[in-house]
Amino acid sequence: MFTMEINKCIKSGNAEKMVLWAALMLTGIVSVASLGPPQYVGDGRSRQIARVNNTKKLLCPVQGDPFPFIEWKKDGESINELWANHKVMKDGSLRIKEIEVENAGKYVCKATNGFGSISVNYTLVVVDEEKDVVSVDGTEVYAKSHEEDLTKEGASPRFTNPDKMKKQKIIRPVNSSLRLRCKATGNPRPQITWMKDEHNLYHGDLGRRSSWTLRLPDLQQTDSGHYTCVVWNRLGSINFTYDIQVIDKMMSKPELLAPHPLNTTVNVGETASLQCKINSEMQPHIQWLKRVDDPKFMSNNTIVISKQPFIILKSSEIGSGSDGAYLNKFVIHHVTEADGGMYICLAANTMGFSWRSAHLIVRSKHHENHYSYTIDRSNLNLPLVIGVPGGILLLVLIIAFLFFQRRRRTQYHQGAIVNGPHFNRVPTQDPEPYLGSVHSSEVKTNIHVNPIHGAQHKNLYAGIPSPHHMLSSRDKLSKNSQSIDFYTDISSVSQSHHNPHHHMQQYSYNGQ
Repeated sequence: MFTMEINKCIKSGNAEKMVLWAALMLTGIVSVASLGPPQYVGDGRSRQIARVNNTKKLLCPVQGDPFPFIEWKKDGESINELWANHKVMKDGSLRIKEIEVENAGKYVCKATNGFGSISVNYTLVVVDEEKDVVSVDGTEVYAKSHEEDLTKEGASPRFTNPDKMKKQKIIRPVNSSLRLRCKATGNPRPQITWMKDEHNLYHGDLGRRSSWTLRLPDLQQTDSGHYTCVVWNRLGSINFTYDIQVIDKMMSKPELLAPHPLNTTVNVGETASLQCKINSEMQPHIQWLKRVDDPKFMSNNTIVISKQPFIILKSSEIGSGSDGAYLNKFVIHHVTEADGGMYICLAANTMGFSWRSAHLIVRSKHHENHYSYTIDRSNLNLPLVIGVPGGILLLVLIIAFLFFQRRRRTQYHQGAIVNGPHFNRVPTQDPEPYLGSVHSSEVKTNIHVNPIHGAQHKNLYAGIPSPHHMLSSRDKLSKNSQSIDFYTDISSVSQSHHNPHHHMQQYSYNGQ
């Protein structure tokens, strides 16, 4: 419809009507886009405080299109016009007049429209100033305390640093001092009571800072015993017991138990951890030190042990193991190569000190890859480690044996060809020089040579006599008009003639 009217306005040229229809269309689009379930628009304060005989208004901070229907409930029961001092207002809020202690409890505002619903919860706390009492549920009251924050939910006590309270047994020498801590929190703020061997020792309000700690100065052997802290408020209580032993004299210095600390290897960027375990009659002082390998890092925070400089590092909390030994751990986060070196754990008491050392090795990424490769190879199974090289060696030996056998057979056949019957090709040029003067008429042979079929030439052959009396084949061939190549069987030679001049055998061929 809007589109048709705008088209008519365009055709008629009525600009005012066109703008009006466009505005109406835009308004319709916006209206459709804003439709949806109710949304919460409050400030999140779900705990409300009211006083007896006053008026309290609880808002229902929701909005929606279409505007939602509002319904209020108290402790699960719907509020309607029959409720004496409760009224749902036109804006959806709930007004409570002349508040009584019984009006305290859980209130719920539920907003619903055609797209959905949403609920807003309240806790109404009613305070009776005259009686100095407070009610949260409308059925029970308790004494008002300035240590309770009524805008927050109540909470029973809990220890804030339980990890620091793991050491239950503590040994101290005579004339030393000791502080026992039982820090806790809760709403209302808890109170504390200290007891020794089940007898009240100290009672105080945790509003004073000193109440968190029990101080025992100038200890004597009579101070030995079980010290218990009891922390409580109206919602509950907790307790913790320390076993204190005061000894007259230390008998020995601390003993660092092997194998800690251990040599440790980490990669750059990882977390390194070194730990030492100490056996001592009482809790020793534990300190971690790092050897100074570069003199430029020497400072006032450096001490010398066994003629070596060490820098003092920050100490951590001392723990205890199940066997009664003391434990201490030194942790380095995001390790760098500069953190590598020798570290020592030093434990001391009134009788002396002991220490043990360990090395921290920091690997770069290059070393890490090389190390991983080495580890992977070393993890191979033993049969595989032995079998693979052995198989390769056996294969090499077989190949070598076959090679030498083949070479031997080749040499054998070559020797047979050289020494046995074979065919020689007569060269057209003789690379050998002329070594003697021998007339062809002096050399005779009875070898029969068949000429190559169809060739019109003489048949020539030069034997292989002593090089000192050999006639050059070049000299033989120079008598012919052309060079001729042919083959003959040396085995056809049946007789040789003795040359009386040279005492050598000569062979030649007479042409047919």
